[in-house]
Amino acid sequence: MERLKQQAIQMARRAAKGVAAIALHWSGARELLSAVQRRAVGGRRVLILSYHRVVKDFGLEEKRSLSSLNVSHETFRRHLEALQETHDIVPLEDALSVIDGSRAAARDVAVITFDDGYRDVYAHAFPVMRDMRVPGVVYVPSALIGTERRLGHDRLYAALARMRERGIGPVAVGVGGRGERWLTDALEGGADPHTALERLIAHYPTPGLLELAEALEERLGLKHEKAPDGQLPMTWEMLREMDSHGIVTGAHTAEHTVLTHAKLSEARREIAQCKATLERGVHKPVKHFAYCNGYYSAGVAQALRAEGFISAVTTEDMPNVPGADPFALKRKVLWEASSMGALGFYSKPLIACQFDDTFGMLGVQKPVMGARPTNFEKEETAPAEISAHG
Repeated sequence: MERLKQQAIQMARRAAKGVAAIALHWSGARELLSAVQRRAVGGRRVLILSYHRVVKDFGLEEKRSLSSLNVSHETFRRHLEALQETHDIVPLEDALSVIDGSRAAARDVAVITFDDGYRDVYAHAFPVMRDMRVPGVVYVPSALIGTERRLGHDRLYAALARMRERGIGPVAVGVGGRGERWLTDALEGGADPHTALERLIAHYPTPGLLELAEALEERLGLKHEKAPDGQLPMTWEMLREMDSHGIVTGAHTAEHTVLTHAKLSEARREIAQCKATLERGVHKPVKHFAYCNGYYSAGVAQALRAEGFISAVTTEDMPNVPGADPFALKRKVLWEASSMGALGFYSKPLIACQFDDTFGMLGVQKPVMGARPTNFEKEETAPAEISAHG
């Protein structure tokens, strides 16, 4: 009953937002608000968009994977077409020049980015961008490239979804120890798999979560289930081909590690390992970094500078303005529902308001900030009690 209530609330909010977007777009208020903000910040804004998977069949993927990471290739193309009407889509290094004032821009500029290095970005996003001659950045976890390994959050989501499907609770699944306590906290209040996953990633170290995923897969019989091809990592050949068309490779740690949950010394090692591996594989310098889960700290940013990176992106949903910190760049994360209007279909007015940060300027949409304290003490170790064998 509670789940149905939440769905009804979400639908009502989406409808209200869709109706508001139509009014703001066609009345000219959206453009007026954008002009006011440009004057207030003293120059052109830089919009950085973040995507994860670009899929052929959103309906199918919605049933078998984390839907909030997915956008259909038709919707993705519509996003780019709408974006080109109001923004110049440029390489990230050009956008950095606009931010630091060394490059003038006739219009607001935009950058297209992808996190996690999913194979269906190559299959479905790359052809669209190549045809439209749109540059971009794909941030990839270096240890997964060219393997058949799935990312930890996809593995955990599959396990949590299977637990819900079977009606299995944290105790009954039998991982024991700290893993059981983590699951109990994450599933508190009857949380759905998506909410439970967010809680796990927000609070616990990545190595421990990977061990928890291993234990759950063993207990639930998921260990040998084959993942959809698009959910697997890209190969080196795919990355090099995309790079030759202006979609450069960026770093996203080695194992998709939330660095603020790790000791700073461990974070430094992972950053260095990731950069070295990527540069050997793509045969060129790798200069741009994306913080996993959008979490960053002053210490992690300094470690990136020391390794020769020139930028790092968060998931804070705000436009970048002149003088912004290149190691705390803001990004708008989009998926299929981001442009779904009042009637449940693609809405150009809604996506235009998203691109212009109209709802943010009105105070209706607030960013989730990613800044965290530098971690000098916490051990990035998985608890020994978490075991596939209890």
